[in-house]
Amino acid sequence: MKLTPKILTFDVFSALLDIQTSLTGLVEDTFGLPKKDAATFARTWRAQQMSRAAASNSIGKGRTSFKDCTAMGLDYTLAMRGMKADAKTRKKLVTTWGVLKPWPEAPDVMAAIKAKGYQTAILSNGDQDQLDSVAGVFGKGVFDYVLSSETAGFYKPHPSVYELPTRILGIGCKDVLHVAGGAGDVLGAAAYGMTCYWSNRANDIPLDPALGPDYQGKDLSGVLKLI
Repeated sequence: MKLTPKILTFDVFSALLDIQTSLTGLVEDTFGLPKKDAATFARTWRAQQMSRAAASNSIGKGRTSFKDCTAMGLDYTLAMRGMKADAKTRKKLVTTWGVLKPWPEAPDVMAAIKAKGYQTAILSNGDQDQLDSVAGVFGKGVFDYVLSSETAGFYKPHPSVYELPTRILGIGCKDVLHVAGGAGDVLGAAAYGMTCYWSNRANDIPLDPALGPDYQGKDLSGVLKLI
């Protein structure tokens, strides 16, 4: 039986974009590090970025912008490695998060979904301007809506982020098929009650088995089998 959601929402920085490969190449080019060291740098940067975003949900000082979380993660990684970057380089590295490379199959999958007549939306932790930039990477008209955690005032997996499609579009949570890229996003979508497909490239397992995905596959192409 095929699903008939009113809209498909997509996580950006895990489901649609290949962060690790993109950042590894960026760090290699910027600092001249060997690929292995650049890959380690990229993983640390991402981990610290997400750590600061998660803290933003709890410390009672409002949502720290994703760009600031990204900059803090970068500064931490540089400091831990005894490296420095001037203001221009630092700004370039942070800005690059709006134009990271999609996973190889992502553009074709999105085009196929649109060809089937479905509405689509980005639903992501990024700041609004970053996500508008990401939408542009896929071309005009691929995404009908760009929904940012900036509007919610919290980061995933806070329920207010997953509430955005239902609140803004006036639909039920079961009218949404959310495409997640990471275990934390799966947990948040499942807890909110959304139907969730996990593009599970790393062959990971749910963080909480009681809040796992409804469907999963090795990449984004599995979505096309559901609709």
